[in-house]
Amino acid sequence: MEMSRKWMCVVPILFFDYLVIAMPRSVLPTMLDEQFSTRAYTMLGYAETLRGLLTFVSSPAIGALSDYVGRKYLFLACVLGTAAPSVLLSFTTDMLTYLTCLGLTGVLAATFPLAFAYIADVVPSSGRAAAFGVTMGLSLGLAFLVGPILGAVVEKLAGTQAVFNSCLWLTLTNAALTLCVMQESVTTSERTLRCANVLHRANPCSAFWLLRQRSMRLLFLIIVFFYLALWGFIANSMLYARRRFKLSSQAAAVLLSLFGGVSALAQSVGLSLARKAGYTEAEIARRCFACALAALLLFGVAWEAWMLYPAMCILGFAPGGYAAVSSLASQVVPSKVVGEAQGLLSSAKAATEGLGPLATGLALAFFEGTPLPGAPWLFAGASMGISLLLSCWLETVVRLREPAAADGKETEAADSGGVSPAEDSDSDRRPLRTDQSAQ
Repeated sequence: MEMSRKWMCVVPILFFDYLVIAMPRSVLPTMLDEQFSTRAYTMLGYAETLRGLLTFVSSPAIGALSDYVGRKYLFLACVLGTAAPSVLLSFTTDMLTYLTCLGLTGVLAATFPLAFAYIADVVPSSGRAAAFGVTMGLSLGLAFLVGPILGAVVEKLAGTQAVFNSCLWLTLTNAALTLCVMQESVTTSERTLRCANVLHRANPCSAFWLLRQRSMRLLFLIIVFFYLALWGFIANSMLYARRRFKLSSQAAAVLLSLFGGVSALAQSVGLSLARKAGYTEAEIARRCFACALAALLLFGVAWEAWMLYPAMCILGFAPGGYAAVSSLASQVVPSKVVGEAQGLLSSAKAATEGLGPLATGLALAFFEGTPLPGAPWLFAGASMGISLLLSCWLETVVRLREPAAADGKETEAADSGGVSPAEDSDSDRRPLRTDQSAQ
């Protein structure tokens, strides 16, 4: 397999992993509502908070550890961890057990950081935004296009339990696929596997030294505000649609599939076209954040169920913002700490994965029955607006590292520590836009 195409093996693996998550999405709101009723928002919020907290601690450690021990088997562990809650429901229908498992699997919620680090190992910097976009579009996007409708069809033909039995078999198939198809991108000849190094890299706080770098601080904050809004929406939107508009499982499946279809096209095709048209990662990110802001505002003021559909279509462009920011993160640090950088961004996602759903769930419970029950989506829009505003500084703050030399090594300054003692010295970097100097 050619190195330039080696990264594509992660696409079907991630697709099956997120298909397992997407298939039950149309039936879970009904199950949660039936067991918890008015407590559904807060119970889901507590589970997501635990998941986010554990991911916040573990994700940087997993990313950093993968730089030394390799990506493949850590990636497999994370794939199994991501699928575990849906698989568990093939053995029990108790939603409290499901929510407990959902919270605990935060320990292994690092599939995308490891996938992006794997891609960065083998794809030149100029092609990473497109590769990240294709990966997200053809895995996450396509899974949410096919999964909810497939889950609704299986439920109608064979019952709810058949949906979760399907998740079990898909996960077993995916584990075998990962073992057979994925090749290790980090070899022992490239990394010295000393016990002290491994223990240091496994430290959950070890990646946070990258925040000494101004570029990484800005990227970190952008992701925090972006996912504070998005996680709250993803966790609660279908439950909100069920409780406010009485959406059926089939209608919820269509709603999710619209999001997945637009997301798949926007990221697999749209990002590549945008890069070919000359747009920088910063410009792409801003457009994605603007779409997310518009979608959240529309969701917040919607008074009839049909208004949710265009909102979900517009929201489908949003995940491309994370792909663009992840691409930038892989270009502002040396190659030997790319895993740490992706883990750091994942920890930003994780911090908000706990806070966002819980805050949004509590707010939805508070505003339920008021003249504006969608007010929490307007608050989420404000958070997305902050992310959009911060992204306006990307051209000024972010400095990309020069491409690696012909022998595959980076400049001595870059190799000596990732962030020079004076991060303020940007001698080995170039502006985000080559035709524009820093302001």
